[in-house]
Amino acid sequence: MAAEVLCGRCGTLLTNPNAPCPRCGAPASGAYQGAAGPGAYAGAYQAGYRRARKSPALAAALAIVPGLGHFYLGHNVKGVAYLVGVGGLQFFGADLDLTVIGAAIGVPMELGGGGLWLFSIVDAYRTAKRMESGGN
Repeated sequence: MAAEVLCGRCGTLLTNPNAPCPRCGAPASGAYQGAAGPGAYAGAYQAGYRRARKSPALAAALAIVPGLGHFYLGHNVKGVAYLVGVGGLQFFGADLDLTVIGAAIGVPMELGGGGLWLFSIVDAYRTAKRMESGGN
Protein backbone atom coordinates (compact mmCIF):
# COMPACT_ATOMS: atom_id res chain seq x y z
CA MET A 1 0.00 0.00 0.00
CA ALA A 2 1.36 3.41 -0.94
CA ALA A 3 1.86 6.04 1.71
CA GLU A 4 -1.04 8.43 2.09
CA VAL A 5 -0.32 12.09 1.43
CA LEU A 6 -2.19 14.74 3.37
CA CYS A 7 -2.68 18.42 2.71
CA GLY A 8 -0.23 20.47 4.76
CA ARG A 9 -2.87 23.08 5.62
CA CYS A 10 -6.20 21.31 6.17
CA GLY A 11 -5.26 17.62 6.46
CA THR A 12 -7.43 16.37 3.60
CA LEU A 13 -6.38 13.03 2.15
CA LEU A 14 -5.04 13.72 -1.35
CA THR A 15 -5.70 11.30 -4.19
CA ASN A 16 -3.05 12.91 -6.40
CA PRO A 17 0.04 13.80 -4.31
CA ASN A 18 1.43 16.05 -7.06
CA ALA A 19 -1.67 18.26 -7.38
CA PRO A 20 -2.69 21.01 -4.95
CA CYS A 21 -5.36 20.27 -2.37
CA PRO A 22 -8.84 20.38 -3.93
CA ARG A 23 -10.28 21.65 -0.64
CA CYS A 24 -7.97 24.58 0.21
CA GLY A 25 -5.50 24.82 -2.69
CA ALA A 26 -2.36 24.25 -0.60
CA PRO A 27 0.47 22.07 -1.93
CA ALA A 28 0.76 18.51 -0.63
CA SER A 29 3.34 18.29 2.15
CA GLY A 30 2.09 15.55 4.46
CA ALA A 31 2.90 17.80 7.43
CA TYR A 32 -0.62 18.15 8.81
CA GLN A 33 -0.55 18.40 12.60
CA GLY A 34 -4.22 19.18 13.33
CA ALA A 35 -6.37 17.55 15.98
CA ALA A 36 -9.76 17.69 14.24
CA GLY A 37 -11.11 17.34 10.75
CA PRO A 38 -10.75 14.73 8.05
CA GLY A 39 -7.03 14.24 8.65
CA ALA A 40 -7.21 14.04 12.44
CA TYR A 41 -5.73 10.56 12.53
CA ALA A 42 -2.60 11.88 10.77
CA GLY A 43 -1.83 14.32 13.59
CA ALA A 44 -1.97 11.51 16.12
CA TYR A 45 0.10 9.30 13.81
CA GLN A 46 2.82 11.91 13.35
CA ALA A 47 2.83 12.85 17.04
CA GLY A 48 4.43 9.47 17.76
CA TYR A 49 7.42 10.53 15.69
CA ARG A 50 8.06 13.83 17.46
CA ARG A 51 11.24 13.74 19.46
CA ALA A 52 11.12 14.50 23.13
CA ARG A 53 13.21 17.48 24.19
CA LYS A 54 16.62 16.46 25.40
CA SER A 55 18.59 18.47 27.92
CA PRO A 56 21.99 19.66 26.61
CA ALA A 57 23.39 19.78 30.16
CA LEU A 58 22.29 16.21 30.86
CA ALA A 59 23.70 15.02 27.52
CA ALA A 60 27.06 16.61 28.38
CA ALA A 61 27.01 15.16 31.90
CA LEU A 62 26.24 11.68 30.57
CA ALA A 63 29.04 12.03 28.01
CA ILE A 64 31.53 11.80 30.87
CA VAL A 65 31.19 8.11 30.07
CA PRO A 66 32.25 8.13 26.39
CA GLY A 67 29.25 7.69 24.09
CA LEU A 68 26.57 7.71 26.79
CA GLY A 69 25.45 11.28 26.04
CA HIS A 70 24.95 10.36 22.39
CA PHE A 71 23.01 7.21 23.32
CA TYR A 72 20.73 9.46 25.41
CA LEU A 73 20.18 11.69 22.37
CA GLY A 74 19.39 8.70 20.15
CA HIS A 75 22.57 9.04 18.07
CA ASN A 76 23.65 5.46 18.65
CA VAL A 77 26.23 5.20 15.86
CA LYS A 78 28.00 8.29 17.18
CA GLY A 79 27.85 6.86 20.69
CA VAL A 80 29.44 3.58 19.62
CA ALA A 81 32.11 5.46 17.62
CA TYR A 82 33.07 7.60 20.61
CA LEU A 83 33.02 4.63 22.98
CA VAL A 84 35.24 2.51 20.73
CA GLY A 85 37.47 5.44 19.75
CA VAL A 86 38.17 6.72 23.25
CA GLY A 87 38.37 3.24 24.75
CA GLY A 88 40.67 1.95 22.03
CA LEU A 89 43.05 4.89 22.15
CA GLN A 90 43.26 4.74 25.94
CA PHE A 91 43.66 0.96 26.09
CA PHE A 92 46.27 0.60 23.38
CA GLY A 93 48.08 3.76 24.47
CA ALA A 94 48.42 2.44 28.02
CA ASP A 95 49.55 -0.93 26.72
CA LEU A 96 52.26 0.67 24.60
CA ASP A 97 53.49 2.75 27.55
CA LEU A 98 54.94 -0.40 29.07
CA THR A 99 57.87 -0.37 26.67
CA VAL A 100 60.47 2.36 26.22
CA ILE A 101 59.97 2.69 22.46
CA GLY A 102 56.22 2.29 22.83
CA ALA A 103 56.08 5.31 25.11
CA ALA A 104 56.78 7.52 22.09
CA ILE A 105 53.59 6.19 20.50
CA GLY A 106 51.55 5.32 23.59
CA VAL A 107 51.59 8.73 25.25
CA PRO A 108 50.27 10.56 22.16
CA MET A 109 47.60 7.88 21.80
CA GLU A 110 46.49 8.45 25.37
CA LEU A 111 46.48 12.21 24.84
CA GLY A 112 44.47 11.71 21.65
CA GLY A 113 41.99 9.56 23.54
CA GLY A 114 41.66 12.26 26.20
CA GLY A 115 41.13 14.91 23.53
CA LEU A 116 38.52 12.78 21.80
CA TRP A 117 36.79 12.23 25.14
CA LEU A 118 36.60 15.99 25.81
CA PHE A 119 35.37 16.58 22.26
CA SER A 120 32.63 13.96 22.74
CA ILE A 121 31.32 15.92 25.75
CA VAL A 122 31.23 19.15 23.74
CA ASP A 123 29.68 17.35 20.77
CA ALA A 124 26.92 15.84 22.94
CA TYR A 125 26.08 19.31 24.25
CA ARG A 126 26.09 20.89 20.79
CA THR A 127 24.04 18.06 19.29
CA ALA A 128 21.40 18.42 22.01
CA LYS A 129 21.28 22.21 21.45
CA ARG A 130 20.84 21.67 17.70
CA MET A 131 18.07 19.13 18.32
CA GLU A 132 16.39 21.57 20.72
CA SER A 133 16.39 24.33 18.12
CA GLY A 134 14.75 22.12 15.51
CA GLY A 135 17.75 20.81 13.58
CA ASN A 136 18.77 17.18 13.63
